[in-house]
Amino acid sequence: MTLYFNRKLKTAVWAVSGTVGVIIILIPIITGLYVPEDPYLIPLSQRVNNVMALGFVIAFAFPALVEFNNFRWGRQVDMNIPKLLRDLTEAVRSGLTLPKALEEASQRSYGPISRELEHMISTFNMGASFEDSIMSMAQRLKRPIALRFCTILVEAHQTGGKLVDVLNASVSLFSSLQEFKEEQYTSMKPYMTTMYMTTLIFLVISYVMLHQFLGPLYATSTNTAMRKSGLLSGVLDINYYTSLLFCASIIESIFAGLILGKIVDRALPAGLRHSLILAVITLVFFNISAG
Repeated sequence: MTLYFNRKLKTAVWAVSGTVGVIIILIPIITGLYVPEDPYLIPLSQRVNNVMALGFVIAFAFPALVEFNNFRWGRQVDMNIPKLLRDLTEAVRSGLTLPKALEEASQRSYGPISRELEHMISTFNMGASFEDSIMSMAQRLKRPIALRFCTILVEAHQTGGKLVDVLNASVSLFSSLQEFKEEQYTSMKPYMTTMYMTTLIFLVISYVMLHQFLGPLYATSTNTAMRKSGLLSGVLDINYYTSLLFCASIIESIFAGLILGKIVDRALPAGLRHSLILAVITLVFFNISAG
């Protein structure tokens, strides 16, 4: 079963991962491997760039897992609520009271909702009111659709004879909303391929610029005759251009992943996993191309 990381746990994961990542990023500076010098204010060594990129990966690796886990947890809640509501409607139509129908439903599998259903039934059996037990479940599920679902259950329970009619209308509404969300999620998936291809194209362009243009240009500028003529005196160290494009690729990977999370998953933090994957691809690409 997918577990949910609350705010305190998420903050702890972010703090620990971020601290470790920053320490790794600062290692080249602390050990003297990287000392900013004019006009090169960024590291020229690919080894230093690798250490700093590794620090970034470590800083965001565990938070990315936590955010993706919470995203999956929330999506499972959204998907199972229409199913639960449908089963409750069938149980009430067969003659069960709503509390009894919820008690029977707590024995079935509805993803993360099952655990909260059991907790709600225990609270109700211990003497809490039906309304308080239901609304406490909504607070623990932390989803807008869960709040609407629990509010409908409370209102339906209070209607008495119109209980089945209210539940039938709710089943139709929640099912339509979930179908719309799933259709929207599916239609946005092609953007994932687009963003990944954009990053790969950026890497290929960087490779071509370094090996087909900037590399030969730098080699020509180091020629004795060309150096004396001063025609290419403005050409900088080729390692500077490599580091510059590497940093640009890492930044592009970060924002591409975050944008992808917002477009496809409707949640910016959920895109951290894509940022992480793209950053690792960038790191591997530059090390292979440098070799």
